[in-house]
Amino acid sequence: MDMTVNRLPARTWNWQKMNETVLSSVEPFRQQEIPEGNVFREENETEQNIFREIETGMGPDMDQLGENSAAAVIASGKGNMTAAPVIVNLTPDGSFHRYFLHAEKDSTLRVAFLSNSEKEETRPFALQVKIYAEEGSHVELTMPQMLGTEVLDLTDIGGLLEKGASVELVKMELGAEKVYTGALMTLKGDGSSFTAHIGYQGFTGQHLDMNYVARHLGRKTESLMESNGVLNGNAFKLFRGSIDFVKGCAGSVGNEKEDVLLLGDDVVNQTIPLILCAEEDVEGNHGASIGELDEKTLFYLMSRGFTKEAAEAMIAGARLEAIAAEIPVPEVREQVEKYLEEQELILVKFLVFYLHF
Repeated sequence: MDMTVNRLPARTWNWQKMNETVLSSVEPFRQQEIPEGNVFREENETEQNIFREIETGMGPDMDQLGENSAAAVIASGKGNMTAAPVIVNLTPDGSFHRYFLHAEKDSTLRVAFLSNSEKEETRPFALQVKIYAEEGSHVELTMPQMLGTEVLDLTDIGGLLEKGASVELVKMELGAEKVYTGALMTLKGDGSSFTAHIGYQGFTGQHLDMNYVARHLGRKTESLMESNGVLNGNAFKLFRGSIDFVKGCAGSVGNEKEDVLLLGDDVVNQTIPLILCAEEDVEGNHGASIGELDEKTLFYLMSRGFTKEAAEAMIAGARLEAIAAEIPVPEVREQVEKYLEEQELILVKFLVFYLHF
């Protein structure tokens, strides 16, 4: 199957090759079975109609790719504000993983999806998560990706938020060879809000393609999308961050910012921050910061006995650790922090080779 994913909400110059991404000959995935456990169930007819209409960051081709896969619903009871977090461990087992999160009125739903695999894994991975947040509900979604370095990762997120609902997303791209991911949140209800903390680490040979969109429909809605990343070797990264103010969303505020650290001269770093505005009474801010290591900080650490390679790896790791600190589930946060510690040691070895040869 040929797929077009991660489309910008509005096209820019074609020569920039950022409007969308075309994937050729994506192999079909087998149907997912509903996982066992009391927290999972099949979708009912009402949910089917709602979730079918929810748009996602990667776009309709991901819906088509997973249309034959059963969707597992994770729901919170009405008014339940103290529900324990649901932790879902996923691997590239050949199936299209598909989950629908339903936060009922005035409830809280906490879910963490951990995408992990052995280092030698080569099978592709596909995950789609859709969220329906009813009035006054709150969703905390944590998604660290720690797949093997030869895996193709397709991870798609979409959400629809009613009045006063909120979604907080922590998304970390720490593994895989090729990563295509997107998130689109539709802030339909007045006073709804979306916050995203995004971290990524691009290593030699890795390809990162991301598309994040906050669509403001309701009045006085708010969005904040912050991404922080590190690129080394000859890594490639394309980040699209869009704030879409639709006519009628008066009083809304949207902020998007990316900060990326470049370690090496061969990385390819592309960023396209975008604000679309069809409403006058709104406030939108966006920006991108691209830089190398601060020489003063590097000198200070080296004067304290660190090698140049260890100091660079420590500074790079601190950026991702700051994102990991936003993970609201302690056991998930600890697992990610342990993974980052291991990756920091690998980065030191890489920098020793890269800088000296």
